[in-house]
Amino acid sequence: MAKPLRHLLDNWIMWELFTIGFLAGLALAIPVGPMAIMLVNTTIGRGLRHGVVGALGMASVDGFYALSVFVIGGFIAAALTSLKVALGLVGASILLILGIQTLVRNLRLIGKPDLEVAMSVSNGSVVKTFGTFVLATLVNPPTALYFLAIAPNVSNLGFPPSPENAIVFAAAVLIGSLLWQEALVVAGLAIRGITTNAFRVWLGVLGGFLIIALAISIGYRALWN
Repeated sequence: MAKPLRHLLDNWIMWELFTIGFLAGLALAIPVGPMAIMLVNTTIGRGLRHGVVGALGMASVDGFYALSVFVIGGFIAAALTSLKVALGLVGASILLILGIQTLVRNLRLIGKPDLEVAMSVSNGSVVKTFGTFVLATLVNPPTALYFLAIAPNVSNLGFPPSPENAIVFAAAVLIGSLLWQEALVVAGLAIRGITTNAFRVWLGVLGGFLIIALAISIGYRALWN
């Protein structure tokens, strides 16, 4: 096969793999759950910068899991199976603490003057926000399991595990996930301009309850599934 034709075919195959990864990242991110509520709430309370880095933190973990599973999926599958209960309980504990902190912080702000609410929600650096979203996404086992289910199918389509394929797939997942997360940030930013501090506090209360519910669900599945 002539070199230009081979080069064109290789590029087409890579774009096909990229498309699969992009759609996988998008499909993972679209369902609205506690993390989405947390991201919107963070954007409403703390503004665009915190929302953007929070979204980047979530998408980065999605990309990391996609890369890891594509390259060493068998090892990860074995680790998740043997440490299922321990990992589930650790993840549930971290999310429970995060949810309680979010809930208590916002409950304390109910009925407070607008200035006090504004000063409270603006505290914290963007680095801390990034770390919080990375940690909360990292300890959510369904994310890893999602890619464990996808990776073998991708290989069966003719994309065997290799450094090049793994990087393309992971980058596509990150971009797909990030695109949707940043759309949530834009939505949060729009809401921020038309809502009161009281509304933001109650949204924070809702986010805290949802994160706690997610933690309880993960802990329950780890112990009894």
